[in-house]
Amino acid sequence: MHSAKQLLLKQTAAAYADSPDMSLKSALAHVAQREAEWQPDDDTPSIEQLVRHIAWAKSSYCRSGFGAPMPIDDPAVNDDGDHADLPWEFPCGAAYARDLAPGITGAIELLEKSHRCLLGCLESCAEESLDQPIPTHHGKSAAHFFTTMLMHDLYHAGTIRTRRTVWRVMHDR
Repeated sequence: MHSAKQLLLKQTAAAYADSPDMSLKSALAHVAQREAEWQPDDDTPSIEQLVRHIAWAKSSYCRSGFGAPMPIDDPAVNDDGDHADLPWEFPCGAAYARDLAPGITGAIELLEKSHRCLLGCLESCAEESLDQPIPTHHGKSAAHFFTTMLMHDLYHAGTIRTRRTVWRVMHDR
């Protein structure tokens, strides 16, 4: 029987990379820059912007909940993850480090760093501290926060797959 921490570690790994059918990394496999920067319209973020959002969310919430430093300090993104060049409706962090880690390759590297930060926070939690609140928007408890983050990975894996499918349909005519 797994402890709560072991279960969270296992589920976090599956959501991020270990599930070949559903993970975030599998959704991003072999994504090309042209595909990653495509937007169906001006009001919909690109795959690259979604990757930056996911990286920002992991990093920002680990900073507020555990005091972990951001993998990249980007003064162009405010504390809410917003950037002056993007519509306010875009997800927080959609422009995170776009000039400091450019392109989809840079965004995926940023995501890797942010995920390692999240894992470090989870690994540092003692089993008994998982039930304790942490100071984030998702801080009902540390376990709740980590569950929310793994669901966030899975949610965006699906949105990225959908964008890739639409892109292929539109460009393979």
